[in-house]
Amino acid sequence: MKEVAAVFQKEWRAEVRSRHGLFTAGLFSVLAVVAMSFAGYGLRPSGSLAAGMLCVTLLFSAILALPRTFLIEDEQGTFDLLRLIGEPGPVFVGKTLYNIVQMLVTGALLGTVFLALSGVEVRSGPLLVAGLGLQCVALAAAVSLCGALVIGASNRWVLAGAVAMPLLLPQVFLGVGALRVALGEGMSAGGWQSVAGLAGFAVAALASGPLIASAVWREE
Repeated sequence: MKEVAAVFQKEWRAEVRSRHGLFTAGLFSVLAVVAMSFAGYGLRPSGSLAAGMLCVTLLFSAILALPRTFLIEDEQGTFDLLRLIGEPGPVFVGKTLYNIVQMLVTGALLGTVFLALSGVEVRSGPLLVAGLGLQCVALAAAVSLCGALVIGASNRWVLAGAVAMPLLLPQVFLGVGALRVALGEGMSAGGWQSVAGLAGFAVAALASGPLIASAVWREE
């Protein structure tokens, strides 16, 4: 736990100095939401359409910002030092926890701006919070795993997104299933089933990530 806390603190201090991750994800999300709102000016999107726009924007925000937490270590030449002073599992967990916090902040900002500009009616507040929050957690865990896998590869920034997309598409479907019900379409039971699927996806990624990272990094 001390190593996990140290890695998380390192990432947080680096973010406070540079503000690259939160600024990139937040700016992209806000610009995307504003652009979609202007494109549909005067029209209120349906629950399914609004859920799809939210989830797709979150998906691309995650792919754009989160792999940097891992890949920047290789570009700066600090990855070998990081492996010497910390075990791969705690290093992965600490970086993933930071990515989760970053993604939750982005999701809260995106959801607030989107709902304010689109005028979509929220039918179930608890389902919206649960679906959006678990979508952010699952995205952060899966993208962190993909970033950890491509460290050291050539064209790693492009490769991280290419590896992440097939893994994240089923999760996006679950997110849309949860949020569309929260925004007024579908049955409540189906929405909570999608939330349970997102929770299972997040748990699986968080449980397997440290093991996979340990195996890959030690082999290198």
